Amino acid sequence: MQIGVISDTHDHHRNVRRAIQIFSEEAVQYVLHAGDITSACTIDLFAGLQQARLIAVFGNCDADRRSLGTAIETVGGEVHSDSYRGQIDGRTIYMTHKPDSIGAAIDGGAYDLVVHGHTHRQDIRRLGRALVINPGAATNWMGLPGHIVLLNTADMTTTIRRLDS
Repeated sequence: MQIGVISDTHDHHRNVRRAIQIFSEEAVQYVLHAGDITSACTIDLFAGLQQARLIAVFGNCDADRRSLGTAIETVGGEVHSDSYRGQIDGRTIYMTHKPDSIGAAIDGGAYDLVVHGHTHRQDIRRLGRALVINPGAATNWMGLPGHIVLLNTADMTTTIRRLDS
């Protein structure tokens, strides 16, 4: 199964549209958003994910959580305040926005996948049992291009996709 991983979209609609296009082309079944969506109008774009379910956590720039939560539920997704703990395709997942709490999730050994955002710096590495993914910002922040990550749950391999040329 393919999972799309995105974070720190910060209302960058051009890159969000491109991410959704890639997620659709790659037939992802879930999109994990690690926070800093910023406003509900960005979530409206995710209605274009016809075959994928959106799972999101709030980030520090997600001030209007009520509107964001309503928008996410309207597109058939789910949102979590601080962290998401769940299972997809037999893989245990922990997702949060800020990386402060990932150490405990990794050290506990209970998760196959640990996702975070916040730093705007891409980081993909294996720590113990867990594959840790920070897809980097989906925006073109500080002159850096936006990115997303595609994850194949069968073998836990990743593919990085650039959003802006």
